[in-house]
Amino acid sequence: MTGGLPQVDVTRLRSEYAGPHELLRTSDGKTLFIRVWKAKDKARASVLIFHGITGYSGPYGPMVAENLSASGYDVYGLDLRGHGLSDGRRGDYPSRERFVEDLDSAVALARSKSSKLILLGHSLGALAAIAAINSKPEPVDGLVILSAARRIRTGVYPKTKAGALLRTLFGVAILRGTPVIEYRRPGQLGLDDPLFTFKYSARFYTVLYGVGALAVTRMMRAGLLDSPNLRFNRKLSVPLLLGVGDQDELFPVEGVKEFHDEIECDDKSFFVVPGAHHATWPSDSWGPLDGWLKHRF
Repeated sequence: MTGGLPQVDVTRLRSEYAGPHELLRTSDGKTLFIRVWKAKDKARASVLIFHGITGYSGPYGPMVAENLSASGYDVYGLDLRGHGLSDGRRGDYPSRERFVEDLDSAVALARSKSSKLILLGHSLGALAAIAAINSKPEPVDGLVILSAARRIRTGVYPKTKAGALLRTLFGVAILRGTPVIEYRRPGQLGLDDPLFTFKYSARFYTVLYGVGALAVTRMMRAGLLDSPNLRFNRKLSVPLLLGVGDQDELFPVEGVKEFHDEIECDDKSFFVVPGAHHATWPSDSWGPLDGWLKHRF
């Protein structure tokens, strides 16, 4: 079982997927799935999406990718290892080095399709986008971060119940690579979708956040993600856009603005969408993103 849903046959589902996609073979023999939304005519640039925790690339079609492709961009959506239609143990990452290598390979593939590439990291995908940019000098031409910040709304992650805490402690102490830590919060999507992931290993949190799983739990409850992996290792030399919905269940608007302000970048912009939640945005939300892309690319 994964997150209360039956274990899925990822290899079979991937082979049956008929929509546009790319398959990326990693150096350790795994297959990563990249969903594709092509522009009708010659693309202005390409956008590579890194999804949030529990999710995968599929839901980003109606959320944002279809809009971007209609506006003239080729869009690629990576399913992280252990998510969606990609190989790997559900809810785990074997190492930080493997995580970065997977991201670098996806960036290289998307870059090979276009002369211009913009990364779009949503929520946890911001950590992936930052890791990809920190990994190599000038790997992309622009960066968009949606629904991400250090400061979390008060009360989103309540005090851990005894049973969940024991599972976390057990996972940290003994089963570091086994997904035993449930990720739960109000307003979660995908509860009836078997390709969503709701259990994670202690190692996954360490790889993504750069600190131990118990530290991540404490940070979430305290309302401040003091993760070293949320920092750029140099001043950004590419345009940056940060966006958030005013109804975001996780991050307050002022918290996202604080995150925007702390990033060193000479060309950075910020926008707020009325009525948008953490992972559900109205169909008319994307004017600021579309305008920003067309102005610069």
